Parts: sequence; C-alpha cells; structure tokens
Amino acid sequence: MSAAARRRPDRSPARAILPALALLVLTACSPEAAEPEPVFAGASAAPAPVADASSAVPPALSYEGDAVSGLGLPWSIVVLDDGSLLVSERDTGEIRRINGTTREVIGTIADATAAAGEGGLLGLAVADSADPAALYAYYTSAMDNRVVRLPLGDGGLGAPEPILTGIPKADIHNGGRIAVGPDGHLYIGTGDAGVRPNAQDPGNLGGKILRITVDGDIPADNPIPGSPVYSLGHRNVQGLAWDSAGSLWATEFGPEIDDELNLVQPGGNYGWPEVTGAPGDSRFLDAQVVWPLTASSSPSGMTILDDIAYIGGLRGQRLWQVPLEGGTAGEPVSHFDGSYGRLRDVAGAEGGSLLVATNEPGGARILRIAVGPSG
Repeated sequence: MSAAARRRPDRSPARAILPALALLVLTACSPEAAEPEPVFAGASAAPAPVADASSAVPPALSYEGDAVSGLGLPWSIVVLDDGSLLVSERDTGEIRRINGTTREVIGTIADATAAAGEGGLLGLAVADSADPAALYAYYTSAMDNRVVRLPLGDGGLGAPEPILTGIPKADIHNGGRIAVGPDGHLYIGTGDAGVRPNAQDPGNLGGKILRITVDGDIPADNPIPGSPVYSLGHRNVQGLAWDSAGSLWATEFGPEIDDELNLVQPGGNYGWPEVTGAPGDSRFLDAQVVWPLTASSSPSGMTILDDIAYIGGLRGQRLWQVPLEGGTAGEPVSHFDGSYGRLRDVAGAEGGSLLVATNEPGGARILRIAVGPSG
C-alpha cells in the first residue's frame, strides 16, 4: 500500500491499518450497528502475557458521592497538599478554593470573561519548585491564549503575571491544559485555533505541546533551541499526565473521527492536519489509542495512577480507563456511561481515589470515585 493510500485525512474512513475496524465504522451507519470499539496499541501486537497492559484486569471503580456540587462550568482541578481543591470556572474567570464544605473565590481573572465559545479560564497547575509558591493558569484573553503566574498565599491569589503569551485564540480549539512535569517544568497543551496550518508551523504556538520553566524561560534541552515547542502536529490537546517511567501522555480531540491518546516524544510530530489516528505514515507518530467516533469519547482531562490513565469523556459522557505498560497502551475500558453528563477533568486524590469534574447543565459537580482492586 502506498503512503498516499495510507494517509488519513481528517474526514476519511476509520483506521486503515485495521481492516476489521474499517468494517465496524462502515456498519456503524446502520441503526442496529454497535458503537465501534477504540483501537489501542496492543491490538496490533503479538499475543501478550497476562501481565501486559493489553490484557491486565484494571481496578474496579465506584461512585462514592460528591466532593462538591452546585458549580458553574468547572474546567480544571488542582489538589493541594492539605487536601483542599483549587477549581477554575471557565465562563466567570473565577478560581475557587474548596475545603470540605467551605468554598471561596480566592481570585478572578477578569480578562478571561471576554472569551467566547470554548475559550475562558481553562487549565490550572501548582509548581512545588516555584519560589514563592504560585498558581499557574491558562486562559483566553481579548488578544490571545496565555499562561500567567499568580502568587499563592494564605490570603488568596496575587495579581496575574504573564509568562507566556501569543498562543492563537479562537472560539474553538483553544487547548488549555497545563501541568508541571517530573522535571519541574511547565507543559502546556494548545489547539490550532481553527487554523489547521498552525499545527505544522514550528514558529506558531498553536497545535502544540509547549515546555517552559516555571519562570517562563525556555529550557536549554528543548527540541528546538530557543523555542517553547516540545511537540507539534496536534489539533486540540486537552489532557497531560506522566506515567511511572516519567513518560508524557496527552489526550487530543479529533474531528468527527479519531480522538487520540498519544505517547509524547520530544520533537515528535503527530500529523494534524495531514493525518489523524494511527495510519502508519512514517512521517508522523501514531496515536496509542484511537476512538473512531468522537461521540464515544472526546477525551478531556486525565490523570495517571499506578500506570493506568483515567480520562474524562465529554461527548462520550464516560470515564475511560486505559492501562499503560512500557510505553504501550492497553485496552480501554469505559465506566459510568451517560450517568454524570460531560466529564471535563480528572485528578488523583487522597487514598488513591479520583476526583472527576462534570459539566452537567444546571449544576456541575466534582465526583469522588473510589479505585478498588482488580476484579
């Protein structure tokens, strides 16, 4: 098969390298057809031992109650050392601190309220290496998407200080997830802002994963000297997390097809807008998990506990559980399908439990999910 034949434009049929999956996608047009299963890296590999990620039985999950309810549109959760939560509200620009039954607005980024569509106050992160202690926020301003640092103290948040500006903005594809890596640097997931060529342009900050220091400088070992670009060819990055080996994983929205979970390599090109999913095109890196229909996933925030990724699904309205082993993703398992509406973010909490932010209309909340033994 020629490279041209293998290429997956963003509206092509499902993953060409797996004929059976293509058949599933074709039959999905029928009302009686089952929803196509996600494709994962282990599906194309040789049979694996029971301990491999593709065949291991993941832990059971159960809903334990609400950590907090009555929220507006929560986008990001940060768990502090004392167990309290910082939560961003996308549409109001408010940052709430929640501790048990106590909740207070400790800061507002007023500029974020000028955003429309998918923009607003998005990702939050706290860096242990920052001195003084600081909260980092990604938001859509009147001019761009940007990352700011806000001093974090007992009295609340200080004034925001921009540390990275000029990320393209639009009503769609603003990215917005930020996270501090094991190396102490800040990683930033961006979207193409609806302009597809942005993703392949190394001089444009859209459609990338970016890496900067907590002071806003460029790390000397970045793939492109003097540039914050860490990887490119992304459509709209929504989740960032690291496994026990220190490897970075990212979730990404596809178009009508091919939502992705990617293992991120420094300097890697993930193909958007030339390809989506895992077409086997040697110019690009394949996704580790491909959801053929975005209606079953739209993967958003993610955390990794004990080398299992937990991923909130927006359109899919479910929590995905994906085992990871040695840089390979195993078979995804879904939980709570349709029970709690759109799931925006997932964070690890005390005792190995999960916190999951919903975007339910009329009253979003944060669910507490117990992670039990395999069974």
